Amino acid sequence: MNSAAAKLQKQLPGLKIVVFNIFKPLYELVQSPSKFGFAEARRGCCGVGTVETTSLLCNQRSLGTCSNATQYVFWDSVHPSEAANQVLADALIEQGISLIG
Repeated sequence: MNSAAAKLQKQLPGLKIVVFNIFKPLYELVQSPSKFGFAEARRGCCGVGTVETTSLLCNQRSLGTCSNATQYVFWDSVHPSEAANQVLADALIEQGISLIG
């Protein structure tokens, strides 16, 4: 990725590229969900929570969809829930604060 960024910066003088680490905050959410106010991090809210990844199989009307999605780190088997995305967004903002100024 560094070589691609360097190439782009040569082509576009003044370009600033910022890379955020989303893995670390997501990993922390999965490893310590209660630290962030979540009850479940091993399965998703929707369906059985381990295989669904499409809106056809996993939506608010699907059988087995939980009624308390804010307690789940994942909505389906791979996508973070809205509540988890808020935690991740906050973590990215914290990372970006050092770039302002």
